[in-house]
Amino acid sequence: MIISFLCIGFLILTTQYAYTNRPAIKYKGHDFEYMNGYSSTDLSAFLPYATNSQLITLEEPSQLIIENESDMPYLDGAEACYPVYSAIAKAVYKDIDKIEEHYKSDYSHSNGKIVSFTNTSVGYSRLFNGEIDMFFGAKPSQSQLDEAKDLGVELEYTPIGKEAFVFFVNQNNPLNSLTTQQIKDIYHGDITNWKEVGGDSHDIVAFQRPERSGSQAMMNYFMGDVSLKVPLTYEMQSAMGGIITEVAQYYNEDGAIGYTFKYFLEGLNQEENVKILSVDGIYPNVENIKNQSYPISTFLYCVTLKSNEKENVKKLKEFLLSSQGQYIIEKTGYCGLN
Repeated sequence: MIISFLCIGFLILTTQYAYTNRPAIKYKGHDFEYMNGYSSTDLSAFLPYATNSQLITLEEPSQLIIENESDMPYLDGAEACYPVYSAIAKAVYKDIDKIEEHYKSDYSHSNGKIVSFTNTSVGYSRLFNGEIDMFFGAKPSQSQLDEAKDLGVELEYTPIGKEAFVFFVNQNNPLNSLTTQQIKDIYHGDITNWKEVGGDSHDIVAFQRPERSGSQAMMNYFMGDVSLKVPLTYEMQSAMGGIITEVAQYYNEDGAIGYTFKYFLEGLNQEENVKILSVDGIYPNVENIKNQSYPISTFLYCVTLKSNEKENVKKLKEFLLSSQGQYIIEKTGYCGLN
């Protein structure tokens, strides 16, 4: 009986190991289990009406107050930007907490009526179609730019903060820095083992992000004319039936490397047991992001349509660049413009 129990236990353990390490599970990334399927992390504490709110608040009355619901610009944005524009709305839109709580059942599909969240992939399409007035995040991907062109809309970019695009590895990886060229060679497929860049002899597992995500758009800008190798993928059962192929997102194994924006990684605690790499010997700390000595420093944008001439859209942009707007952006975890 003892031998039988041991065999059963061994069988259960091996079956569980095989299940958790199959590609569909191991490489599924973040399941978008929050915010009605749009977020990979729990953003509920940043809702305008959250009782356990983590939103940054001003220490004095806001210099801009929009009182009427009908005059409030509609907002949407990237996952990592939700804490910023939700806090901006909480400061500027009178009673936005009560307004959004009133509508939360009817607008659960977009996580809000006025202060909504559908992430980069869907949010940009909503901007192009006129469903929202302002999008917060990184610049759009090429496919999103093509979509805007097909719809005949022109975009206006307003930098409102500074951010770093970062690469990260398992905390036990002995390497602390890579050059720009080494990173491009890794993601092009020319460098495949860490020993080629001064690390241990271990295959490099270079993860990418879905095509229409803000971080993948930034990665394409970073790579320039150097093409990305075909990303790791896994197959999953679609909710609509049939098998679909998804891009495999970061999985923290020994040889892994991934990329994202710094606030997304650190401010939202997106990954555990990882370390951010220096690029060309420069680490993305606040000083190096602000003075843009870090090679992949970038901007946090408020994106609008050039055709949108609403007065309060203009006023809200001005507020974002004011001392109060910059205070909220910095205290949230980004770097201000000055």
